[in-house]
Amino acid sequence: MSVRLRDFRTDDPAWIIAAHGEVYRRDFGFDDAFTHSIDEKVRQWLARADPLKRMWIAEWDGERVGCIAISDAGDATAFLNFVLVLPAYRRRQLGRHLLATALDHARRCGQREARLETYACLEAARALYHRVGFRRIASCPPEPRYGRLIVSEYWRLPL
Repeated sequence: MSVRLRDFRTDDPAWIIAAHGEVYRRDFGFDDAFTHSIDEKVRQWLARADPLKRMWIAEWDGERVGCIAISDAGDATAFLNFVLVLPAYRRRQLGRHLLATALDHARRCGQREARLETYACLEAARALYHRVGFRRIASCPPEPRYGRLIVSEYWRLPL
């Protein structure tokens, strides 16, 4: 079996939205409002006129198993979004590979910092971000979203 990262194609949005919805529902108990929010975020990302904007899809033997996107947040800051590795493909360094690819792109484009938003309940993702060098810079009070109480966190990495 082999993994490869490829550029985003026009048939990927439906998979990105469905995969996020399924994983977050099964693993974290999120409701359909989360899937709708990913749908809206993907639409907004697609509509951006942004030279930094890129998305990579991880494929394992031709099947989509992960993704990551990057866009310009202003002030030489890249924003990471849609970071996902399907559960069956975790613990294979795929998340690290996706992050490294996006961060290398940001560096080549002259970005000085990368940021992302995550949730406190995503313990494995947060551990990966920490290992890569991201540090939490803000944590919001719990709020009811997606059928549960959500604590949003914001993380940054100097590039």
